[in-house]
Amino acid sequence: CAQFIRYIDWLLTVPLLMIEFYLILRAIGVASGGIFWRLLIGTLVMLIPGYMAESGYLNITVGFVIGMLGWFYILYEIFLGEAGKAAEATASEAVKYAYKAMRWIVTVGWAIYPSLRA
Repeated sequence: CAQFIRYIDWLLTVPLLMIEFYLILRAIGVASGGIFWRLLIGTLVMLIPGYMAESGYLNITVGFVIGMLGWFYILYEIFLGEAGKAAEATASEAVKYAYKAMRWIVTVGWAIYPSLRA
């Protein structure tokens, strides 16, 4: 039951965090709808296999690998993909600062989260 509640929380908060990247770029007029959908799909690829593995519907290693691929895809998009390129190319210094801070929070925060749960 606790894992179900944890994943419900993540299904709400993780996509919202990804949407913030889109909204920052949209506010300055450089975000395509593709950025929104790629980030949203990346979060689902990251979360759903993890839940399925923890619930016993999927091999735990397979669920972990698929979830990590989703996370790596998100990192690619926000650092090197269309979102990262748009932020670097056309954003003001203030927007660049906010965008860079958010992507490091996602990178470091999500990387250390499993060790904080242990």
